[in-house]
Amino acid sequence: MNRKVVDSNAMQTDLLRSYLSASERNYAVLNDYAAMEAYKGNTLTSIYCSMEIACEFPRQMIVLKPTGRICALLGRNQGLQRRMIDERQTREFPTFCKRLQAARHGHAYFQEQLLESGRVANDQMDRILASAPILPGAIKELRKTFSPELLKAIRLDEPFPQALIEKSMKFIIDLTFYTISNHPSPPARIRSVDELQNTFLFRHSVATFVWSLDWIARGGADGVRPDRMRNDVVDVIFATYATFFDGLISNDQKAQRIYRDAQFILMMLSHAKVSSLSG
Repeated sequence: MNRKVVDSNAMQTDLLRSYLSASERNYAVLNDYAAMEAYKGNTLTSIYCSMEIACEFPRQMIVLKPTGRICALLGRNQGLQRRMIDERQTREFPTFCKRLQAARHGHAYFQEQLLESGRVANDQMDRILASAPILPGAIKELRKTFSPELLKAIRLDEPFPQALIEKSMKFIIDLTFYTISNHPSPPARIRSVDELQNTFLFRHSVATFVWSLDWIARGGADGVRPDRMRNDVVDVIFATYATFFDGLISNDQKAQRIYRDAQFILMMLSHAKVSSLSG
């Protein structure tokens, strides 16, 4: 079984259709931001196009719980993916596709349900947009903490020197605990380093750090439009989800870079634990 997270920009592509048609054991994982991107804007136009390929393969769709609920999940390794999946919505996805088709043909009740989902999606995207202008400044402040040698290593995409590894770990840990302490629904308890690293908030901190380095390597994000920053915020979320599954289907090179580098850091942490235990 192969489970890959689908970026919203890949929902209407042959990339997704080829992946799903290659094997019945290939599954597409849909998170709530994929849904929000499909609903936002002109809902009764965008949703049909966004979900067209998914509805060709309705039994190969896996629908996740809302991100807010996933942030609250414990980090036990056993059953990690299962706890993230919304079993009811996954099971009923074929029914959703039938209702979507009915709405497309004028069913007023189903259309109103879609429009309400569109209003919720637009509100959430507007909230992200409102906070986006602070992000270039945060990247600028982080960049100031790096020495010229470390900035050169980042810019040239060289292997991380020890000083950069140490700074990376400090940033990730500090951001994780800051987020946990300020999040409305953090995990109820964290009993070990393993469980911490399996939480969504920790992995999101890893992906956020990688995203920050990506901008630092390009000289910073000063003057970047808020809507582009908002798109980046969503990319980081997709990349975070992909670390829990078997990869990311995306047309966005930045999202793919964030996923790959975040996955590398997580693997590096895992290998470090194994080495310390064997030592």
